[in-house]
Amino acid sequence: MWKPVAPVRSLLKFLVIIVVGGTLVGVCLAAIIPGARAIVTGATVSNKLEVSFKKLDQISIVYDKDGNEIGQLGLQNRDPVPLKAVPKLLQQAVIDTEDRTFYDNPGVDLQSIVRAFTKNVGAGQVSQGGSTITQQLVKNRILTSKRDLNRKVKEAILAYRVNEQYSKSYILGQYLNTVYFGQGSYGVKTAAARFFQTKNLDGSPRGKNLNELTLPEDALLAGLISNPEGANPFAYPARAKARRSAVLDGMVKEHTITQAQADAARDAPLPTVKPPAELRPTNYFVDEVQRRLLSEPSLGATVADRQKAVLTGGLRIYTTYDPQAQKLAQDAVNSTLPNQPPFTAALVSMDPANGEVRAMVAGVDFATAKYNLATQGDGRQPGSTYKVITLTAAIENGFSPNDTVDGTSPCSVRFPNNRTPYDTQNAEPGGGIMTLRTALAESVNCAFVRVAAALTPEKIAFQAKNLGITHDVPAYPSITLGTDGTTPLEMATVFNTIASGGIRHYPVFIRRVTDASGKEIFKANTTGTRVISAQTAATVTDMMRGVITGGTGTAARLNGGRIAAGKTGTTDKKTDAWFCGFVPQLSTCVWMGAPQGGIPMTRVGGISVFGGTYPAKVWKKYVDAELTNQPIQQFAPPDARLWPAGKFITEKGRGVEVAPPPPTAPTTTAVDPNATTTTAVSPTTTTAPAATTTAPPATTTAHP
Repeated sequence: MWKPVAPVRSLLKFLVIIVVGGTLVGVCLAAIIPGARAIVTGATVSNKLEVSFKKLDQISIVYDKDGNEIGQLGLQNRDPVPLKAVPKLLQQAVIDTEDRTFYDNPGVDLQSIVRAFTKNVGAGQVSQGGSTITQQLVKNRILTSKRDLNRKVKEAILAYRVNEQYSKSYILGQYLNTVYFGQGSYGVKTAAARFFQTKNLDGSPRGKNLNELTLPEDALLAGLISNPEGANPFAYPARAKARRSAVLDGMVKEHTITQAQADAARDAPLPTVKPPAELRPTNYFVDEVQRRLLSEPSLGATVADRQKAVLTGGLRIYTTYDPQAQKLAQDAVNSTLPNQPPFTAALVSMDPANGEVRAMVAGVDFATAKYNLATQGDGRQPGSTYKVITLTAAIENGFSPNDTVDGTSPCSVRFPNNRTPYDTQNAEPGGGIMTLRTALAESVNCAFVRVAAALTPEKIAFQAKNLGITHDVPAYPSITLGTDGTTPLEMATVFNTIASGGIRHYPVFIRRVTDASGKEIFKANTTGTRVISAQTAATVTDMMRGVITGGTGTAARLNGGRIAAGKTGTTDKKTDAWFCGFVPQLSTCVWMGAPQGGIPMTRVGGISVFGGTYPAKVWKKYVDAELTNQPIQQFAPPDARLWPAGKFITEKGRGVEVAPPPPTAPTTTAVDPNATTTTAVSPTTTTAPAATTTAPPATTTAHP
């Protein structure tokens, strides 16, 4: 690629070129003398074995699960290509326009230098460059764009050195990948794709590939290099046409094309579809991918290092994004919720097998509201969906589905280490002595507050973190009613952990990342970590099924007899409503409310909103559509033989007091009716820390 020569001999040869000819000395001496120091500096630089170029900034490209591009990230929109990928006609158009002696000159054009220096001396400043393609490459990849005599002399010396070291093909290829064409387009491949539109076979628009360019398009691009903004076809079409004509005339003069070809090309229309000016995420999913990349240690030790890698490193980012699932999720939200601003919904759907995020509805319109309702901020109160966390903590700590508890409302419950009782009430009439299974299905607040007191809030807070909540969880008496703000992504992770049989998978948005050379630099960990026993997960799942079959979540019943487990949640004053649930192959959480928060949903579409209304309907519509034509799968059943004998739960503990007479309704058996066999699974050894802190009383009352 390069050919070393004796540096001293090369420098002397170049100086001879500069001073040869009596008229040249007289004309240029005044301009060269101020650059004497630059000549010395340039000689020092050129004495290096090989002049090296700065690394090109490259865009990073984001792909969906099938390898289709869904976004670009970067500072300079550039996608380098080898010279052989650039059509010969485009190469020659650039040469005819920017440096007609390119293949013959030694990196500098003596006549152009004389002409430029003469005008510069007359002007008293650098007003004309006279630069060859090689000099322009040196300016952009070795020096700076500063315009003064010192820099011009140094540029010429280095250009000569580059010409000695590299082949003409290499220099031209580097140049075509470096130059700026305007409209945020760096390099010839990106310019072609951004300036000129065509269509796919299905009729969808796309940018042109280099091999699809026509002569008028080649000439337009070649003409933009010297004045990318002033000859912009979108802003100054008349100038762009005039510049294109000048390029065509030059190509005729150099015998690259005929006069007839040039005349025909002059009449071609200019491009009219203006490309976006910035390389930023255009949807919530790509935006979330970028946020996660900037926090990924494998991409750099500091934020600045990671920004450089993502925005200039030419990464290839392969994500879990499923466009079909995303469309179905968005359609479910749009077709279910009434058009009543500011109320909207967020949805996160995950794969229990590996934690991959399949779809994410995160707001109304990313272009106008870039805040991600699914993943960002302090979150929203999840209401009674948190009762699933309480139930999981209870089962994991030796409670039984056959335990009974008093759900009578209103209730005043004393918690350990709290001086005053915690007062709350049920959202709907009802109560009395009931099983844990019934208390969950009917979302009975007073029953679960008593369970929380018996269990201790600290153990519930521990289990919340254990299942997938990533922020610190305060151990308040109201914890079981979901008064701690959380995001739909965190709650989706919690339910996904139970759906996966007790293996926690933190959300996976990015499967893998490669650098510009194709080397893999990041790969997602999808193995997961067991955090609760399979028996606990199966037991909780079995109990959650009752929420949909006959509890507060009947609106989420799936078509065709497909089994599902879930939980509703509604906060005090109906400011937030949730439905989270899963089938064996898909876990999904839906939130509904106002983006700014705190606005009651008492008359939305003519109804008061609970988790069992719009959120449950959105969940059903999405899951039904996503699982169309997929076989019905069964949950792994719990082994009822491992359940402890039922005891009565009070605020003082499980089995501390004698239970009152049992409820009149018979207790149902919890074994999965679709199962043919049962398997005993030993419980996990995960334990919660002992209660050591005193939590202040909470005042918010959650609803189902």
